[in-house]
Amino acid sequence: FADGMTKQIFTDMGLTIGYSLLSSLIVSLTVVPAMSSKLLEKVEKKPSILFDRLINLYEKALRWALKHKVIVILPVVVLLVFSVYKIGSMGTSFMPSMDSTEMSATLEMPIGSSKKDTIKMSDKIINNLMKIDDIETIGATDSTNSMLGQASDTTMSFFIKLKEDKKHSNTEIAKIIEERTKDFDCELKVSASNMDMGALAGSGIQVIIKGEDLDELKSMAIDISKEIKPIKGIKEITTGLENPSKETRIIVDKNKAMEYGLTTAQIYQTISNEIKTDTSSTILTIGRNDYPVIVSNGDSLTKNELKNLTITGTKDNEKVDVKISSIVSISDDESLSSISRENQSRYMTVTATIDSDYNVGLVGKEVKSKLDNYKVKDGYSIEIGGEMETISDAMGDLVLMIILAVVFVYLVMVAQFQSLLSPFIVMFTIPLAFTGGLLALLITGNDLSVVSMLGFLVLSGVVVNNGIVFVDYVNQLRATGMSKKEAIIETGRSRIRPILMTALTTILAMSTMALSNGMGAEMTKGLAIVSIGGLAYSTILTLVVIPILYDLMQRKEFKIIDIED
Repeated sequence: FADGMTKQIFTDMGLTIGYSLLSSLIVSLTVVPAMSSKLLEKVEKKPSILFDRLINLYEKALRWALKHKVIVILPVVVLLVFSVYKIGSMGTSFMPSMDSTEMSATLEMPIGSSKKDTIKMSDKIINNLMKIDDIETIGATDSTNSMLGQASDTTMSFFIKLKEDKKHSNTEIAKIIEERTKDFDCELKVSASNMDMGALAGSGIQVIIKGEDLDELKSMAIDISKEIKPIKGIKEITTGLENPSKETRIIVDKNKAMEYGLTTAQIYQTISNEIKTDTSSTILTIGRNDYPVIVSNGDSLTKNELKNLTITGTKDNEKVDVKISSIVSISDDESLSSISRENQSRYMTVTATIDSDYNVGLVGKEVKSKLDNYKVKDGYSIEIGGEMETISDAMGDLVLMIILAVVFVYLVMVAQFQSLLSPFIVMFTIPLAFTGGLLALLITGNDLSVVSMLGFLVLSGVVVNNGIVFVDYVNQLRATGMSKKEAIIETGRSRIRPILMTALTTILAMSTMALSNGMGAEMTKGLAIVSIGGLAYSTILTLVVIPILYDLMQRKEFKIIDIED
């Protein structure tokens, strides 16, 4: 049900889980009973002293918990509130950063450098970086100007191959490279990994300023860059105004022009004709080839010649020659390299790159806080884009998916229990699982990424299983005439084994993902950590909290069923 990039990345995973669970359901209802009828004809239950002690200890703890409900529930609620509170200060990211054996870097030489200077600096950088133990080899290629399709004299791209058994992470190697080249007379931008899935989300934080007047947009871009520059974690800010070209502005004084019966369009046309040097006249066809004929007007108009340029106007019903300089003002200014539009509205973008030691989500919150206090003029607007926008959209999609999943789970249980209250009790395992998942992320120091959010989505459908097993068996025992409290105790004793088995098998299966250190393992670590933390925490508390909630909420007497009937 998701949209956009979230759908493209995770639809296959969702379908795989859905199809495999559907297949396992069919097998468990058909193949497993058939095999059990033949293979389990002679089953001897071997006593386990250690597990029997665990069951007796659990029974004592459960009886104590049922008598001291507030003491048990209070810390659970406090941990839940604490976890929700910590979400605000947790780092967020679109995708976790991933290590690989490939890195890249881009060399930018000072303006005016020759190709020879660039090659010489490239050799110097390569010789210096090859002294780093974790680097296996480095290749350099000319950077190409995408607009002109030709190589640039001042830029060079590096492809860095790392050793398979490297001792440092890609981020640490990138810092070593930056440290080694910081005194060089050039700018070297290092990309820590060529497997960075976060690049799908856009680069860093972008502040998009929309409006009509270009001068006002430039002024706002400069102001905003100054506002966000002191924020810790912001490494580099670009406004699109770097290295601007010069332009000559000609502003018509309409009142003076009207004295001579001239319009802005007439003045523009006169100046345009004078400064135009080449005009396409016609095309000659010789054989199979076409040749354009260009008529050249000679040298272009200089600024002084422009001031002395005359245009014919009328005054007192007589034609007069009017100097351009008498009806226009001429000034020099900096021009934009391009004018961007979206939905017929002009915009400029202020882009901030984030230091690898800082989290884009936390830095983005500070940027948003600064922009909330920035006064925007009427007719202008400010939006946050880049990775922050992608994270916000993806997180919003996943939150809606989790809510929808919880609703589906509840409806399925209502149909199964033929009751509204029993499923409601079971649903309390979901906030317990979310608490465990968030605590696991905090303990391991991981960000709240789209991948880890997917772990919460998986938890919402998995953790209710233990609650269902517990509540369903309590209801069965009460239906035979057993008292509520004794039914709860007996359920705890008899169902602790399958509950622990199902939880442990899932936790152990997920541990391979959580502990993996192979290339690209970071992609699924968040999901595994959330699943393990949520399952471990919720399983332990399901054995205590769910019985307490059942005792508090299920006050209705059960109709006793005659088993013989």
